[in-house]
Amino acid sequence: MSGPRGLDRKAILDAAFDMLSRDGEVGFSVRKLGASIGVDPMTVLHHFGSKDELLRRIADRALATLELPLPSADWRADLRKVALAYRDLAHRHPRIFYLHFRFHGTGPVDRASSEVVYRALRSAGLPDAEVAALGLGFYAFILSYALAQAEGLLRPMTDDDEAELRALDPLACPATLVLIPALKALDRDAAFDASVDAFIDGVSCWRKARILRQQSRTQNSRARIGAPA
Repeated sequence: MSGPRGLDRKAILDAAFDMLSRDGEVGFSVRKLGASIGVDPMTVLHHFGSKDELLRRIADRALATLELPLPSADWRADLRKVALAYRDLAHRHPRIFYLHFRFHGTGPVDRASSEVVYRALRSAGLPDAEVAALGLGFYAFILSYALAQAEGLLRPMTDDDEAELRALDPLACPATLVLIPALKALDRDAAFDASVDAFIDGVSCWRKARILRQQSRTQNSRARIGAPA
């Protein structure tokens, strides 16, 4: 459906995306958006219903700029590809990325991404209750890590950073002092990859532990049945 000047929902969304990418949420409003494209703010709300829904669609619009994987037979590779896609999103659109923390789902593209993750975890052999929990855990981990990296948490250590660490009490912080050379040499891409692999390895270990617990319960049950009264 088109509004004044022939602006349809997509054109308004594209303009909102550009404004939020440039100005951040502090500089964004429906009124400012309307003024920038020559429409009444009510026209914007007519298309999206509310500012929150507009922001939700902007977040999904940002996600659509990425090349997300399709489900494959390799669940580990699928999770890695989704993780890398979201890290890329955080670097491309840091002023929009945080919106993915605000909404359970941002729209069709986000749902397609979730489908890849849910299929991957089911392929790993997890029951649905654990897939639901770990799927959300995966996104919480990836979104937080990607945003932290984009905001500078893994930036190279400065001389002032190192001086502050070396001034720590060696009795209170011995591990931190020992790690200073490793922290200075940290490769942020390698650190991200290692962290994702640790999550994936954790899923594998959880699955194996679950199977062992089930086998143990079955054996104990059989032993009780066969025991003399």
